[in-house]
Amino acid sequence: MKRVGPILWLVLAAGVAVAAASASARTSATPSASRCGGSTWRLKTMSDAMRKSVALTPKTATVGAIIGKPYPNPVPRRRRTSFQRQSWEVVAQITAYRLEDAGVRLILYDDGAYVNAVVPAPSCLSSLSRGRAAMNAAWNTFFTKCARPSRDWQSLGAILYVRGVGLWTDRRGERGAARNGAELYPVTGFRVIAGC
Repeated sequence: MKRVGPILWLVLAAGVAVAAASASARTSATPSASRCGGSTWRLKTMSDAMRKSVALTPKTATVGAIIGKPYPNPVPRRRRTSFQRQSWEVVAQITAYRLEDAGVRLILYDDGAYVNAVVPAPSCLSSLSRGRAAMNAAWNTFFTKCARPSRDWQSLGAILYVRGVGLWTDRRGERGAARNGAELYPVTGFRVIAGC
């Protein structure tokens, strides 16, 4: 068996480096619907054309009040309802969470009612994302004060003020999803009460 010479080792090492750089470039690509939440990803990252219509000063609500809102049919793909043009703040227990491609999904619980909330991944935010600093701060707060998410559902039990913008989805029937398809997405802030 012949020994591999130093030049061949250099060529092989260069090939591996090029392949690694190419893979890295693919994973750090610009935000897109395929990576960041489907056809409504611009709504989910507040980079849509109507992002400036969102009132960022939150209205206080309960999880029950959010899931009591009438379900729009069809689900709006643009920011056309008052729920989508408002930031909301609820006090809730985060009963479970997991990491998804587009961010960290949280299941919020209060007084017998559940609703999902999502902190967008920083890699899914664009230069057009309104409130990008607040969304990045929410991401960092969750990772540094509360938990290290994985792809599997994990329990938490922490109680927080959760602030986020209203979004309508057709995720009803999934774990922790509101029966009317309401979510807080994007989450734009947390205030920890207990458990983190």
